[in-house]
Amino acid sequence: MNIREVAVLAETSVATVSRVLNNDSYVSDETRRRVMEVIEATGYKPSTNGRAQKGKTSGKILALLPSISNPYYSRVLQGLEHRASAFGYDTLACITHRNAANEMRYLELLKQNQVDGVVGCTSALSDEKLTKLAAKHPYVQCGARTGQANICYTCIDNISAAEDAIEYFVKTGHKRIAFINGMFGRPYEVEREIGYHRVLEHYGIPFRPEYLIGCDYNYSSGYDSCEMLMSLSEAPTAIFTSCDQTAAGVEKYLLKHNLVPGQDVDIIGFDGTYLSGMCTPAISSIDQPGYDMGKTSFDLLYERITDPKSTIKRVIMSHTLSLRETTRMIGDPAKE
Repeated sequence: MNIREVAVLAETSVATVSRVLNNDSYVSDETRRRVMEVIEATGYKPSTNGRAQKGKTSGKILALLPSISNPYYSRVLQGLEHRASAFGYDTLACITHRNAANEMRYLELLKQNQVDGVVGCTSALSDEKLTKLAAKHPYVQCGARTGQANICYTCIDNISAAEDAIEYFVKTGHKRIAFINGMFGRPYEVEREIGYHRVLEHYGIPFRPEYLIGCDYNYSSGYDSCEMLMSLSEAPTAIFTSCDQTAAGVEKYLLKHNLVPGQDVDIIGFDGTYLSGMCTPAISSIDQPGYDMGKTSFDLLYERITDPKSTIKRVIMSHTLSLRETTRMIGDPAKE
C-alpha cells in the first residue's frame, strides 16, 4: 500500500492525503475522516525515512504509563499505538510505577531526540516540571486535567462522573454512601471527591468522614477498605470506588461475608474495564473511553510535533454510567 493507493481509495488527491498526514487545517472534516478510515482499514504506514532525514525526527513516540496492572491503561495504550501506527510512528511504552525519578529518566529519551513526543498518563512530576518540559518539547497529558497553560490534555469530566454515580445511589434510596478514592491527591482524585461532596450536599445528606477512604488502586486495597467500612457501627449501603480493581476487592469482601452486591450493598466502580464484566455479579461502573482517549492523545501530540506553535487544546471526552448487577434499579429502594 502506498500513498497513491490511499488517495484512490479515499477518492481524493495524493496532495490531500499528504495534508491529512501532516495535520494541515486546510482539509475538510469529511475528507479527513475518509482518508483516516482508509489508512486505518488498510494499515498504511507513511515512510518515516524521508521525514527523519528532513526534520531529524525519530519516527517514534513515548507513552509513559504508571502501571500495566490496570486494564484502563492497556486500552489507552492500544488506542495510542493504533493511531500512531496509522501515521507511521512506532510507540515505546515505559512503566513509571508512579515514580518521579523513573519518569525523568525516561523523559531523557525526548530530550535526546530519541523520540519525537511523549504522552504521559497520571504524571508523578510537579506542574512546574511538566510546564517547563511542554514549553520545549511535544508533550500531552492523557487522563487528567492540568491547569498549566501550555499543556495539551484529554480526559473525562471527573466531577460530573462522580456526580452521576452518587446521584444514582441517592435515586435508588441510599443515604449511607461511601467513597473509596485514590490516596495520592491527583487532580482527578480531587475532582471525584468534589463530585461526591456536591451530590451529598445537594440532597441534604450529611457528609460522614468515616465513609471517605483513600487507598491504592488494586484489588487487595479495595478488600481492606471494604472491611473497614463494613466494621462501622453504621455500615454504608452503597460504595463508590475510583477503580474497577478496588471495586472487585469490595465485591469479594461482601461475598465472603455473605452479603449480596446489588441487594445488601450496592457498588459502582470506575473505568469500565473488562474486569467489571468478568466479575460475578458484574460490577456497575463509570466507563471511560480509554481507547479513544489514546487515539485523541496522539492527534494532539502529532499536532504539536508538526507545529510546535499550534494552539494548546484540551479535549473533554464523554463518560457513561454502565449499570450492571451490583446496583439495584430505580424504584427498588435501599434497605436503610
